Amino acid sequence: MFVKHYKKLPGFRTMAAEWLMLGFVLVLSGLLIAYFVWNERGLLMTSNIERMRLQTLIIDENLSHQLEGVRSALDSVRDALREGGNCALDCRRTLLQSLKRAMPGVRALLVLDRRGAIIMSDDDLRDRRLDDRNYTSRVERMRDPDTLYLSQPYENTPGVFNIKLSMAVIGPDGANNGAVSAILNPEYFDAVMRSALYAPDMNSAITENSGRRILFVPADPAAMRNTSAAPDPFFARHQHSGRAETVLDGFTANGEQRLVVQRTMQLRGLGLDKTLVVSLGRNQALIAAGWHSMAWTCGVAWLVFGLTSSGALLLVQRRRQVLEDLAAARADEQAAAAEKVELALNGANLGLWEWQMVDDVRTVDGRAAAMLGYTSEELNAGDIDWRSMVKADDIPAVEAALAAHLADSSRSFEAEYRMRHRAGHWIWVQSRGRVVERTAGGRPLRMLGTRMDISARKLAEAEIAHLAFYDGLTNLPNRRLLLDRLHHAIAKAARGGNHGAVLFVDLDNFKSLNDTMGHDMGDRLLEMVAFRLGEVTRETDTVARLGGDEFVILLEDLGTEQQQAMGNAAAVAGKVLDALSRSYTLEAHELRSTPSIGVVLFGAEHHTINDLLRQADMAMYEAKAAGRATFRFFDPHMQVALDASATLEADLRFALQRDELRLYFQPVVDNGGRVTGVEALVRWQHPLRGLIGPGDFIPQAEKSGLIVELGEWVLEAACRQLVQWAGCADSAHLSMAVNVSARQFRQPAFVDQVLAVLDRTGADPRLLKLELTESMLLTDMDDVIAKMTTLKAHGVGFALDDFGTGYSSLSYLKLLPIDQLKIDRSFVHDMLHTRHASSIVRAIITLAYSMDLAVVAEGVETREQWSELEAFGCTAFQGYLFGRAAPLAELALAVLPNDDTDCTPVGSQAEAMLDTSI
Repeated sequence: MFVKHYKKLPGFRTMAAEWLMLGFVLVLSGLLIAYFVWNERGLLMTSNIERMRLQTLIIDENLSHQLEGVRSALDSVRDALREGGNCALDCRRTLLQSLKRAMPGVRALLVLDRRGAIIMSDDDLRDRRLDDRNYTSRVERMRDPDTLYLSQPYENTPGVFNIKLSMAVIGPDGANNGAVSAILNPEYFDAVMRSALYAPDMNSAITENSGRRILFVPADPAAMRNTSAAPDPFFARHQHSGRAETVLDGFTANGEQRLVVQRTMQLRGLGLDKTLVVSLGRNQALIAAGWHSMAWTCGVAWLVFGLTSSGALLLVQRRRQVLEDLAAARADEQAAAAEKVELALNGANLGLWEWQMVDDVRTVDGRAAAMLGYTSEELNAGDIDWRSMVKADDIPAVEAALAAHLADSSRSFEAEYRMRHRAGHWIWVQSRGRVVERTAGGRPLRMLGTRMDISARKLAEAEIAHLAFYDGLTNLPNRRLLLDRLHHAIAKAARGGNHGAVLFVDLDNFKSLNDTMGHDMGDRLLEMVAFRLGEVTRETDTVARLGGDEFVILLEDLGTEQQQAMGNAAAVAGKVLDALSRSYTLEAHELRSTPSIGVVLFGAEHHTINDLLRQADMAMYEAKAAGRATFRFFDPHMQVALDASATLEADLRFALQRDELRLYFQPVVDNGGRVTGVEALVRWQHPLRGLIGPGDFIPQAEKSGLIVELGEWVLEAACRQLVQWAGCADSAHLSMAVNVSARQFRQPAFVDQVLAVLDRTGADPRLLKLELTESMLLTDMDDVIAKMTTLKAHGVGFALDDFGTGYSSLSYLKLLPIDQLKIDRSFVHDMLHTRHASSIVRAIITLAYSMDLAVVAEGVETREQWSELEAFGCTAFQGYLFGRAAPLAELALAVLPNDDTDCTPVGSQAEAMLDTSI
């Protein structure tokens, strides 16, 4: 490769020299173009500056000459006005007219009294429009006869600004007797100023020393009227410089860059009371347009020249390079082929070997020898027998692969085996080869092949196999390896009659530890648990981690008798319980964690893996239910209970689909025993088990989540019954109480579901009363109040069921929008027997009435209880004394009519409607 690049080096130098020469020419020509363009810019700027200076000088001279004529005319008028003069009134007027005609820059000549009033003019019209009040008020203060007073521009006609030049008339006593004034002709001075503008972007101005412009061309009435504006920044810079003439550039307020030449007028001998500055400005961008055009033209020409010359040079060099490459390609082909073979062998880390089979001589190259820590000379000397370097366990496989290749010449020889490294350890090698030379009779003479070190691959395969069967955190067998060993243990127990056991270990409150101290601390605890489990079990036992904080211990050979096996399993479970219940020290923290252990035995009878793990899991949950930190053996009754629960849940799902639920009603009566309403209660008409009470299936519905669907069914059935009763005058007043479970009430869409049922059935929400239990108030009180308030606004009532047995905090009573308290039946049952129960009932009734709440006593079974409750002030009762919960057909309502009107649903329609409630 170095030779190849060395051969190309002279060509590279030639190309570099050519490009450097072209670059030098381009840079030199670019610099010359830049110089000429910059020089042109300087000439344009200098030319414009000199021309503008000349124009300001011309304006200065013209205005000075005009002002001198005005002063001379005013002197003549003032002389004619002196007392004792020979010029009468007509003479003076003629003089004024003559002087005005002689000066084209004067619009009018005036004679003013000391108050500034016009007493004579060249046409004697005394035109008040020529009067400037701000100026005439100053006439009386003109005391110097030699001073020529200049007024501010004033606007008599819109857009036309006038300027006065005045000289004071002083009497013999030295007092001011008025003034003579000349009103300058703005058109004349505008023409003089415009004559200096040789470009459309130019402007000119005359500014007095206060910064006020007295003339501006082109006309700008708005700027002339704005007397409060700040002085022009160019004028301020001119004044600050102290020079008579300045050339300035900069930006105006609107962002335009201008070149401004300013000249302070040298009005010597005029005695003017103000200093005047003539300014001439031009847009610098338009001045630069001339040299910009030249710069663009020259730049484009330079760029075209550069691209053309570069392209030509590139084509020449490329053609030359192609010719040189063709000449060198043939020389490189042979070296490239040899280099590819060498790179392939090095890249694949392959060593070459050769076997002269007749003489049994083996030779290797340097790479094959280096794999074993030797040099090729050491191995090829014949002092080391290669068979002695191969691990004895692998020699049969190598010889079998060699025999297979020699028997079938179409196959290649391939074998993987271990060889002893010079350092003493074993390395895995993969050897491949073929017979490349045979005798005429087919006898093999010579073999060639390669050898590759595959130790890293074998190590990776072993690690992968380990990860597939062992837990990465605790290094215990994982679920896959556990299932395999459990399968063999079950088969072994079935054959030999020895019992085994499965211990399911779950750490108590492990989630709390993870949440409070972090997952790292939880992992440390799991590692220590795995270590302790290994200490209390035998080497023949299997301790596995299923995942999370769940461990399984597989015990084998516990004895042929079940009682003996149970005792041995209990002993191991006790050791595990003691070991895991000891304190743990984790990073200076003293922690305690206890296990719950489920134990199941297996023996000669038939077992499946899934059954054993499920039964051990059930036993573990029994241990948790027993208070945790203990162990329990699996009892077949557990399976029976679990199966019964699963069957009940499945049947309950079908009950909702097959209309097997029935709605029962228990009446609520007043003091006179008259029925005022009912409480809706659900029953299940099972096709095989008959009528099932709510205590047998409501807990399962709560556990499985079916309580939500069940509650919706009850609510809709109850509302439909309210609509049915509303059709009869005698039953239209009856209210319906429906129990709502906590899980159903906490549904986000509960309010919408209730309102939808009311809307769908047309039931009167004022007759519907939802009964809540105090357990609902333990969490998220704000959500409970919000839902109750929303339904309350639609007319739905609320009752607090079993009052006094649950949360029983009085703080929520003032917050909840409830209508009724229901005294729990336990207090009613005991009030005749214990003073405390009687006091509680009386207190509940008093509390309810003090908060304007209705109260209902539940569980009234005797007339004595009824009488006692009436004595306490209770007015609503419910219990067996007035009627048990019964289906609609058996419900005894004192208010039901005796005529032909039937207020109950009939036939299948009734069943369909009743089958839609809880």
